[in-house]
Amino acid sequence: MTEETWRQARLVPTSGINRDEEQERRATSALLAVMSAVREFGRALSQPLGAPAGALETYIEVPFIWAEKRCFPDGLITISATTPGKLRSRSLASR
Repeated sequence: MTEETWRQARLVPTSGINRDEEQERRATSALLAVMSAVREFGRALSQPLGAPAGALETYIEVPFIWAEKRCFPDGLITISATTPGKLRSRSLASR
């Protein structure tokens, strides 16, 4: 899957609110959106995981192929950190 198909996390998600699954998706999206909008909050949550300091981009239910099986982690965080002459990027996924 390509990044073009990834859905960016939104503070006010557009999915429904009737079923438990939809409520979980909305809560995940809101949390990830706040992580990318409030830099200090995103850094406080990502630093203990060994992530570099940098700009966060957050996505929900990104499709992956894992061991010939299609899976959808609840969320994905990408962090782009720049140091002089280098650009590092790291992705953290949760399920």
